[in-house]
Order: sequence, then structure tokens, then C-alpha cells
Amino acid sequence: MTASAGIWWPGYSNDSIQVTDRVAGCLVLLFGQNMTRVAAMTTSQVTRHDDGVCVQLGRHEVPVPGTLGSLLLTLITDGKPNTGTGSPATSQWLFPGLLPGQPITPARLAGRLRALGIPVQAGRRAALTGLAARLPAAVLADILGLQPGTAVRWVHEAGADWNRYAADLARNRDHQPGE
Repeated sequence: MTASAGIWWPGYSNDSIQVTDRVAGCLVLLFGQNMTRVAAMTTSQVTRHDDGVCVQLGRHEVPVPGTLGSLLLTLITDGKPNTGTGSPATSQWLFPGLLPGQPITPARLAGRLRALGIPVQAGRRAALTGLAARLPAAVLADILGLQPGTAVRWVHEAGADWNRYAADLARNRDHQPGE
């Protein structure tokens, strides 16, 4: 799964918006992540490879668009102010909170996004509906870390029919050009 390079959210490339908010907004609007999961993300979930940056949302790493990859790396290296009294200089949290050693609360992060005009729940729903229309439930669950039943509901709501996915995939892999 790759995210679209043409991200429609205006804040994605707006330097006047804090990196924290840009990254959190992208995780919601591109990958349908809920605020609880976004707030609890750690720096170890972001990895840099020769061909780009990946983020681990479920069991596997997911490549992210170049600009989001740059934002994630910036957030890890210098975009995470630890302003809480007694906070360590570095944190395992991608979004550190004001309490030492704790991540930002989901409510606070959602409030920051809403203040920027990002409808968090509606944005998440739109992202998951779009992804569910393009991916089978098993793949969606595995990549995004959703429960299988939840992924099935999203695929059903998106109106996707993946009953023949495995057969179609096998047929297309066996087919050789010119046959």
C-alpha cells in the first residue's frame, strides 16, 4: 500500500503549521488512524530506508509519501519540544506530552487538529472508506493494525467485493504477456 503523492490537505505542506500537527493530520487523513493510536506512536515505528521512510501501523511497515517521510524524520530529530517540567531531553514518543515520560493525550492532539479545521472523525472515516475500497479486509487489518472484524466492516461499508481477490491475484501472476 502506498499513500497518494497528491495529498489534498492544505496543511500538509504549510510551513506555518507545527510539524506535530502536520504529521498527526496526515496519519489520520492518509491512513485512517484514530487519535489514541496516533498519540501513542513511538519513534521506533518510523524507519528510514534507502528508498524512503516507512511507518509501522500494524504488523508491517508502510511506505509514506516523501514529504510525510521528511516531516516524520524532522519530528523525530528536532520537532518534539519536551516542555513539561522534568521532561527528559529525548523521548520514545513521537508526540510527547507535557507529563514527563508520557505521550500527548488523544484528546489534546484531536483538539489541536480540530483547531486547524481538520474534522478528525470524518477525516478518519473518509480515509478508511477509501482504503477499504482498494484493499481486501485481511490486508487492511494487517497493514493498519485493525481487528479483522473491523476491517471487514470497513470493506463492507465501502461496498468493495473481495470474494475473488485470491483467485484474481493468482490468475494475474500466472498470466504471461503475449499468451
